[in-house]
Amino acid sequence: MKFSRFLALVLALMMVMGLVPAAMADEEPVKISVAGYMFGPIDNERDVITPLVEQQLKEKHGINVDIEVVYIEQANYAEILNTRLTGDKAPDVFLAQSATALNSYYDQGVIKEWDEDFFKENAPDVYNFIMNGAAYGDLVNDVDAWKKASLKDGKMIVIPSFKPDGSMPYKTLIYRGDWLDKLGIEQADLPKTVDDFVALMDRFTNEDPDGNGQKDTYGCSITAMKALFGAYGLGTGFVGSNSYWVNKDGTIVNGDVTEEAKEVIGILAKMYAANLIDPEFVTGKESVEGSYWAISHGMVNGLYGVSANASIDHYRLKEVLNDDGGRCAQEYWAVNGEDSSFVYGPWPAGPKGDYGWQVGTSVAVSESAVYNAKMSDEKLALIFKILNAFATDEELYMTAFAGIEGTHYEKNADGTIKRLMGNEELNAVGVWGCRSLYGNDRAFSQLGYDLAFYKDPSIANRLNWFKKDQYNSYIQDAVTETLPSSDLFAELNTIRDETWVAMIRGEKSLDDWDAYVQSWMNAGGQTLTEEANAWFNGK
Repeated sequence: MKFSRFLALVLALMMVMGLVPAAMADEEPVKISVAGYMFGPIDNERDVITPLVEQQLKEKHGINVDIEVVYIEQANYAEILNTRLTGDKAPDVFLAQSATALNSYYDQGVIKEWDEDFFKENAPDVYNFIMNGAAYGDLVNDVDAWKKASLKDGKMIVIPSFKPDGSMPYKTLIYRGDWLDKLGIEQADLPKTVDDFVALMDRFTNEDPDGNGQKDTYGCSITAMKALFGAYGLGTGFVGSNSYWVNKDGTIVNGDVTEEAKEVIGILAKMYAANLIDPEFVTGKESVEGSYWAISHGMVNGLYGVSANASIDHYRLKEVLNDDGGRCAQEYWAVNGEDSSFVYGPWPAGPKGDYGWQVGTSVAVSESAVYNAKMSDEKLALIFKILNAFATDEELYMTAFAGIEGTHYEKNADGTIKRLMGNEELNAVGVWGCRSLYGNDRAFSQLGYDLAFYKDPSIANRLNWFKKDQYNSYIQDAVTETLPSSDLFAELNTIRDETWVAMIRGEKSLDDWDAYVQSWMNAGGQTLTEEANAWFNGK
């Protein structure tokens, strides 16, 4: 009941004392269901944060709502949400997930659309914050990109994220420290070229790095394989999502049909034939169903020696925040022992000196909220007013973002906070449950941006690593806007994945590459390539 009886009693007493108008006390709250990004399920019996948020919204802003936090597991978010949309049981607020998914929702007519003036009227402080370039004005040159990302056919359909860390590198290779120790490899000696990387994968496979006397290890996982695409200047979506576009002397081509991609597939085919690759790479997943999405269970459990499934922050050491460490680090220590180690590794460089992992831009829609088309305009206006309240009320925001001081977090002298529970436990008691109501992972306010980025020591930790040579990933998409025919990617990605898997496994020859490119073009690749070049030449 989320303290509803208790609140009713409090309101009744306040009414008797003349502190609350009778009409307000009798008013039925507007029910809003929200399914944002969550680390674990909320426990309605222990949820102390959502009732506090509701209380503060009502008492301080005159917004009377009953918020239902809906947990949808991140690893299966799209599948579960689509089932709920089909069954007319989708929440009021849910995640766009990607530009492709956003367009699909729009085409299906399952999300709301509204005028820019409507947004400006109901969330004026948020609107001004964005138009002025965010917290410190450093994103002012990206305002137009934010506007474009929010629109479809002249109407707004999403509130995109707008943050400096969107274009910050976030991943690196994570190696098993014990395997490196067994092979006598120091961090400074980790491979910085493709040839050296493949050689180390060979050692991981054939030199018994786990010391059990059996030949039961592999070199790397699917995400570590993807690092080889970076060595050839490509950002790849293999397996499952869209790859990056590449600017080749003023002409835009998709990385999936380049000669560089062919080179990488050839390398991977040789690695697979030599048993250096986990054969389960075909699933495109490294986490076990139902577990935290960023955990590479194959690497954690000693099946292979290197992964890029998670960020440095997921493998954050305890001393960075004086806490239990990153979520994946905790899993690693739980399985391998508190004294076990993992090592951040550089990206291997290719023949032209390219290296790295794909990085994004300050504008994105992946964790942005969209709104169920079945809701009324009045409810959407109320949701935007809530968004604005979070941007202007620091107490309200801190309740939703951090919880109760002394119970869920402590304030540090430098203005940052120390969380007193793990992410899943915080979600259980309601912290972050309103995440998609106050923005994305932060409110549109200086406080929100300071806590999540500018004053966050975990961000500083990542940035310090990304200052190092060959840790500073830099591969960006040459096309930063959703193309009109982007729905064609669904079939194109299937063609790519099936063909590449067959080539890597030796079921198809690399000599079939030209035929693959032609089939990719015929299935819509030509249309998308023309659209990409038209956008590039007209931007």
